[in-house]
Amino acid sequence: MSFSFDSVVHLYRDTYYKMPQSLKTFLGTVYGNIPISIRYGKLYGEFMKRYREFEESDEQFKLDFIYNKTLETLVFAEENIPFYKEHFQKHAVSSKDFKSIEDLKLFPNITKHDIKANLDRLYTDKVEKPVPYFSGGSLSTPTQYFHPLYTSRAKHKAYSLYTLSKIGYKYRDKTLLLKGREVSDPKNDIYWEYEPVDNYLYLSNNYMNSDKFPLMYERAKKFKPKFIFGYPSAVLSFIAMSKQFGLEPLKIHGVIVSSESIYEADFKTIKEFFDGVDILADYGHTERVVGAYRLNYDNYHFVNAYGVPRIVDNEIVGTSFDNFVMPFINFKTADEVSGEILYFDGTDIAREVRNIEGRTQDYLVTKDERLVSITTMCGGQHLPLDTIRNLQYRQTEPGKVTVLVESRKGEVDKEHVISGMKKLVRDGIEFDVELVDKIEKSSRGKRVICKQSLDIEKIRSKK
Repeated sequence: MSFSFDSVVHLYRDTYYKMPQSLKTFLGTVYGNIPISIRYGKLYGEFMKRYREFEESDEQFKLDFIYNKTLETLVFAEENIPFYKEHFQKHAVSSKDFKSIEDLKLFPNITKHDIKANLDRLYTDKVEKPVPYFSGGSLSTPTQYFHPLYTSRAKHKAYSLYTLSKIGYKYRDKTLLLKGREVSDPKNDIYWEYEPVDNYLYLSNNYMNSDKFPLMYERAKKFKPKFIFGYPSAVLSFIAMSKQFGLEPLKIHGVIVSSESIYEADFKTIKEFFDGVDILADYGHTERVVGAYRLNYDNYHFVNAYGVPRIVDNEIVGTSFDNFVMPFINFKTADEVSGEILYFDGTDIAREVRNIEGRTQDYLVTKDERLVSITTMCGGQHLPLDTIRNLQYRQTEPGKVTVLVESRKGEVDKEHVISGMKKLVRDGIEFDVELVDKIEKSSRGKRVICKQSLDIEKIRSKK
């Protein structure tokens, strides 16, 4: 198996983060200037070549590629992963039954619940060293996964740089980062951190909506970033606070957003503020099963050389390529799609989808157990948005929802908010509004729009 410096260095990233900034700057700059093809090894170049050749190829080449890589995954899983061997036998199917792409639907799905219950029987160290990753997703406790030490990072880095090139990004372009780990040092009045490896300037998401913002803005302006890369909520907060303090938009080349759902109104706000720059939205997940991107408000385009995205009952169900530690076969991502879907002819494998709505847990449940998408609630046309900074929906029983409201300008009329909610939902839900000073984000600074304690999948299965 190919060796890469990056995979080894990555194992010691926490030690690196704890170093004094001066030492991090020195070591990170030296390491960052090593050609990426050397840092990630020959696999990086092979994956980058794969993505480019696949995207430029004709239909038959793509179908043949998808079939062969899927068969490779099925055979490996059946021969090396105890869970899959038993799972296939239970459903009377074998990798030998996979004669065409359409046959993938014969194989059973797996969910995050299956992974949590069978983790010890879902991975192997026969080919590569397994490295643990964790994802919160729709469950109350994090789900653990394993990726191969060398292959996964090289593959994903090539994928990331391939997709980001669509917006003109070149590796180590100066980028303002509004996502990821917390970097503030309030005692020293520092709310940012320079990361020399990738040439990022992190800004603290936890202090974005505070009186420290002008200080953060000046540091960002001095950095002169070419791109902004962050959670949609963080980018929108940056824009809102810039307007609040009368600060001019940074002169940038483009905006990259990921890890959260993004809506048409968000695209418009970002594009208008930054003078019409291109916006690239990235779709992916910790499991690294499938990936897609959209440029501006075009359709999401799946990079099918990365993994297989099937659309089943409007949900993305993915099968991984190249993971010879913990393969994923018909993995229910809990991410919903809506609008136009473009398939490979005669299959349920998606080329493009109009919208990716986010997790299936991002639904509210009416008293009679109808599901209401959070996307519907994000329209906002009936809400007093001039006084609301942020919202969070919390539900523990059907038909009752508590709405946390973080105010922009002090008090919010609760009855006005409840009235707006009822107009959006129509009926079936009683809303209670709680005014709070601040709605906490996740440990990595992501907004949590919906804290849903009900089992949406179980409710959906009843229909």
